[in-house]
Amino acid sequence: MPALADFRFFIFIIPNMENQIRMPSAFSNLVWENMSNPVEVSTTNGQSWSISWVVEEEHPHRIVFTGGWRAFYEHYHLRIGATLLLSYHQPKFFNVAIYGTSFCEINYGRNLQNGSLPAIPTHGNYTVQFFVIIPVNDPDTLMLPLRFSRDYGRSLPRPLTLTTPTGHRHRVGWNMEPNEMIVLHGG
Repeated sequence: MPALADFRFFIFIIPNMENQIRMPSAFSNLVWENMSNPVEVSTTNGQSWSISWVVEEEHPHRIVFTGGWRAFYEHYHLRIGATLLLSYHQPKFFNVAIYGTSFCEINYGRNLQNGSLPAIPTHGNYTVQFFVIIPVNDPDTLMLPLRFSRDYGRSLPRPLTLTTPTGHRHRVGWNMEPNEMIVLHGG
């Protein structure tokens, strides 16, 4: 089996995912015979979860997380529109980053307690991760999530340095629109 240490994929939370979540077919087809059951799912706040899985009967080889998934879903207050970025490390381990409906990664801190969701931390030297969808009609202009724009727009350097998941750095200019959304250009 080919090495899948860097196999990453997004899953968007849609209705009826509180009891189980289906892995993408392209991923499932590659790993279903060799993936441990249960798997360990580790979040960016350092917590680990043991989640068991089954193969979906209607779609042979399609992996579905079941046992332990609901507790994970409820603990992190996952809601419709949230997004998970899963990174698979064979044969038994996943890292997961959780993004809210604002497309900004949710910073749960080291200790999520009492169902409280902390806000993006105060300004300082750290990394904030989010994802955006590049529009086909204007690939040279990119609008950043509104929450990020409002929380960080006044303190961003000009130009801004963006780092891709592959480590490439790009220096880009930016403007703040009247609606407080940051628009990147160039680079």
